[in-house]
Parts: sequence; C-alpha cells; structure tokens
Amino acid sequence: MQQNTIQLWTPQGVYPQDVALPPETIFHIQVNGEPLLNIAASPTRPESLAVGFLYYSGIIQHQEEIEVLHLSKEGTCIDIWLTHSLDEKTREPLLTSGCGRGVVLGGLYRPDTPLEDELRIHPERLITMMGTLQSNAHLYQQTRGVHSSALFSPAGELLALAEDIGRHNTLDKLLGLCLLEDLVSEGAILLSTGRISSEMVSKAARMRAPIVGSLTAITSLAATLAEEWGMTTVGYVRGRGMQICTHPWRIAPTGPNAAIRTPNPLACSR
Repeated sequence: MQQNTIQLWTPQGVYPQDVALPPETIFHIQVNGEPLLNIAASPTRPESLAVGFLYYSGIIQHQEEIEVLHLSKEGTCIDIWLTHSLDEKTREPLLTSGCGRGVVLGGLYRPDTPLEDELRIHPERLITMMGTLQSNAHLYQQTRGVHSSALFSPAGELLALAEDIGRHNTLDKLLGLCLLEDLVSEGAILLSTGRISSEMVSKAARMRAPIVGSLTAITSLAATLAEEWGMTTVGYVRGRGMQICTHPWRIAPTGPNAAIRTPNPLACSR
C-alpha cells in the first residue's frame, strides 16, 4: 500500500502525516483485440472486474466463452479473447448515477421473470452479516475511502467480497468472481456499503440475489425496479434498525437468528 505524506490540520497546528490514500488505476479493457472500455477502479481483482462487466452486459454467459484472459505486465490492460464476436448493440454506453459515474453497455439488465425465492431471514442475522462485511473490508480499514460489497449464504457464511473506489465496480467484481470461481450467487444475500441505485439493483438481479442490503440508502428507482422484480431491498442496515423498502415479507423474525425458505402467498404478486 502506497503511503502519501499529507498535511494534517488541527486547532493545535499543522503537522505532516503519512497516510494510505485509496488506490486508483485506469484500466483498459480490450475484447478480441479491440478497445472496449476504460474504467477507473481500485487495483484489486482487475480480471474479475473485466469478466464481471462482460457478464453483466450480456457479452458472455459462461466462463467457457473466454479463450484468453491476460493482464498486462504493467497491470493496467486486461486483454480478453472470446469464442465469438461482439454484438454492436453492446457498445452503446449508459452512464449511471453517483460520484465517479459508472457505465453499463446496452442498457440495464432486466430479469425475464421476477425472483420468486422464498428465503426469509431474521433481521438480526442481516445486521450480523453487515458487521462481517465491515470487519473483512481490509482495504477500507487501511484507506477509509472505498466501497465494499459481499455475497452471503442464508446461513451467514461469507461467500465472496470485493472492494473498490466505485460501488458499482464492487458488484462487477463479484459477478466476475462467481463466473471465474464457480460460485453460485442465485439465492445468496448481497450486502454493500454503497448506495443501492438502479444499476446496483440491476446487477444484483443479474446475480439472482433475492435480498439486497445497504449500509446507506435505496434510491427511488431502485425500489421501483426491485418491487417489480420481486427483490427485497433494505437500507441503513446498521445498529439496531433498518429500512425495508420492498418485499418486506423476507425480513421476518421466525426464530432465533433464523434463515429459512417457506412458501409465500404474496411473493411477486404486487
């Protein structure tokens, strides 16, 4: 981790101090020998970032479609060769919300059918999972300037974690990890320290995660989409409370810290 010397101002005076600033790199993603995208991201798991971006955008569906995945010696160019050519419509960019805008190709992913997973989880377990995410966010602990997202099993097991300066990048990295490491995201619980906006809930839908929780807010469009897609969204998962925005039946105290799947007569009917 690179250390930078800054000037720390306090009422008692100004002092030099060595700190770790959040690392940021411009990555160049090339597909089939042609430039596809330049993206600012943290220099962790760059291959997963690129693969997850392609997966979310619908350019690939399976790991077997990747013939070559190569990270340059400088660590800034990800060169991917596929078993097929690119569809031109996937090159149409959509800028997404937030500081340091994200980008998706070809518009937001929308699931063909609502998520009908019958998972129910105790709210206390969700709070415990968020604590696990934060305690394992090592880059954040070093820099205090990145976002973290993670996938959990219904039992609370941490399946995968990604950190990045961009909250949307963390989900691309998780998508890539699932594809590259054969992790099953369907039915998992997705938690993030970043705001859940439309592209975030869309990427969660691509993972088939029925419950999406955030340390901060759920945007209005994200809530509208999640309601339509049968997804439970929960904001401000912290301390002793949370804001359950959509499909609240999944967040139900059914026993001591329980996570169960039971039939739900109201699932995806609204």
